[in-house]
Amino acid sequence: MSKLTVVPAIILIVATMCFASNADARRWRYYGGGYNDRNSSQTEPDDPRRGPDMERPNSGLRRAGGAFTIIVDRLIRGCSQQGADIQSWPFDSIARVVNPDDSQRQALDQFRGVAKATADALKSNCPGETPATPAARFDAVEQAIDVAVESFNNLQPSLQSFYGTLDDEQKARLLRDMTVVSTQDKVDRRNAWRAYASAEAKAEANQWGGMCELLTATLRGWQVRDIERNVRLSEPQRVALYEFVTASLKAADTLVTSCPAENALTPVRRMETMRSRLTAVREAMVSIRPTLMRFYETLDNGQRTRFSAMS
Repeated sequence: MSKLTVVPAIILIVATMCFASNADARRWRYYGGGYNDRNSSQTEPDDPRRGPDMERPNSGLRRAGGAFTIIVDRLIRGCSQQGADIQSWPFDSIARVVNPDDSQRQALDQFRGVAKATADALKSNCPGETPATPAARFDAVEQAIDVAVESFNNLQPSLQSFYGTLDDEQKARLLRDMTVVSTQDKVDRRNAWRAYASAEAKAEANQWGGMCELLTATLRGWQVRDIERNVRLSEPQRVALYEFVTASLKAADTLVTSCPAENALTPVRRMETMRSRLTAVREAMVSIRPTLMRFYETLDNGQRTRFSAMS
């Protein structure tokens, strides 16, 4: 059995929960994730297949809502995805990769049981569909992150216990296979169009991929002048918008310093990193909620519809 067919045990477990690379986050910003007045003049790479009437690759995302709307939806859906991912963890492959002795197998069986219970809890407690109103969306984001963080708190002791039973050679095999898979994942990214397709596929496969970077870019990228013009704001509404944008910029700065880098190597540290990053994202969402809700309450129904299409 090749290294690539036996997707590495523990590594696969945490890899399904790990975030996309900073490069993917930069691609998100390039193709519409962080759109602001400063970047609005940027153009995508020429594609010989695209005629003058052919839409750009991010046009569908714009029609469905702006970057903030997409991020909120991903945060909410990511909770249920975690349950599905944990449910499908390949514990049989873990045993084949590490070839455990009796004590290690016992620790692995305990880990398997905790993982199953955690997956069931996520399935029961994660929010369902993304709500329609902003207040309900914020509630759902906080619920999704709280449920996920609690699941990581439950999982980590058994993961740490099992991983701690492995000797250096077993750990080295896992890390070696992780490096092989990571290298394979970067193959054939030869141009911007292929890179965009790859980033889009990753985002679909992992709703929480690169969330710190994506949210930071979006909070820094509000198109204030376009919102003023297209939503047709009054002077008091402009003031409320500026207060929200100021809060967004502060939250983005805090995210930059509070989100740990994605350079953890061991499975235990990777889970700790993910928990810390999700917690930082939650705190950022909580910090912008009051000013966004105050601004939203100043809008009439037509303005709310236009703002929702841009946010």
